[in-house]
Amino acid sequence: MSGDCGGTNTRLTLFKVPASHKLEMGKPPPGEVIFSKKYLNSSHLNFTDVCKVFLKEAGDTVPATCCLACAGAISDNKVTFTNVKDGWTIDGALLEKELGIGRVKLINDFEAQGYGLLTLSQDEKVNLNGGVPKPGAPIACLGAGTGLGECYLTADASGRYTCFPSEGGHAEYAPIDDLTHDLRDWMMNKFLFTGDNKGRHKEDGASARAAFVDFRNEFVDLEFSEAPWHMQGAIVARGAKSGDIICRKARAVKIFTESYGSEAGVAALKWMPKGGLYISGGIAAKNPEWIKSEAFYDAYKNKGRLSPMVESVPLYLVLTEDTGERGALFVAVGMVA
Repeated sequence: MSGDCGGTNTRLTLFKVPASHKLEMGKPPPGEVIFSKKYLNSSHLNFTDVCKVFLKEAGDTVPATCCLACAGAISDNKVTFTNVKDGWTIDGALLEKELGIGRVKLINDFEAQGYGLLTLSQDEKVNLNGGVPKPGAPIACLGAGTGLGECYLTADASGRYTCFPSEGGHAEYAPIDDLTHDLRDWMMNKFLFTGDNKGRHKEDGASARAAFVDFRNEFVDLEFSEAPWHMQGAIVARGAKSGDIICRKARAVKIFTESYGSEAGVAALKWMPKGGLYISGGIAAKNPEWIKSEAFYDAYKNKGRLSPMVESVPLYLVLTEDTGERGALFVAVGMVA
């Protein structure tokens, strides 16, 4: 059994594995899906209740192993969802006891993304720079969606990879030009500083505020929340694909693309993933032209004296959006052995 457990929905899958199963790189786990369903968390008292409903609907089958990819920090095989009403706690040991599952393992949702990379076929990814992956070398992944996730994988002597979660997406934002320096000051003033420190960057962020007023004016016919860079990504993506000149040329999109590419280059520097650096997540899959753009790659490789090293890292765009679900299933199947 595997699961993708978010703050709003939980998708569970029951999978039948042949006795002689073997996990292979570039292939999904061998076997067949018996039952799969998505549940609205708010319709259930707790996660155990969701699992009981799922297993009953699946024919009262009790799985031998279970891996759950959870949108939160895992500690002692437990996770608490702070954005679910009344707070949900998933306890692996408790699920084993209450449901009779042989073994339950919780992993971070982006850790599941990392394991999902191991299942990608050649036509599910695009090599952006022609780099040749080195067998057994580290692999890294970053992906922007609601937030920014990052992880890395290393191989043992047999070539079997283990994924390690990271909170690299919460590192400080690194500006790359005058405008993004102003943007950083504006955001620090709005979101970080409180009390006596409020307004500390008020003057420094003046040009950024003025620039983003211009951005809002450019998108006057689109839907926005309070801040211009919180624009509805799906709306901009649809407009860009349909040829809307405002959506395709927006400065806000350009700034995002360059910042994303720059952070990808930072990941290449930190982990030197000669096995491949993968760009995953919903934004990349829905807007592949942003990741394939010169703006993204120029920012990625612009690392001074180490630019040649960064360019030698094989850079991939992931085309699928179910990488996390596949990663949880990959781990669950691996636990059977």
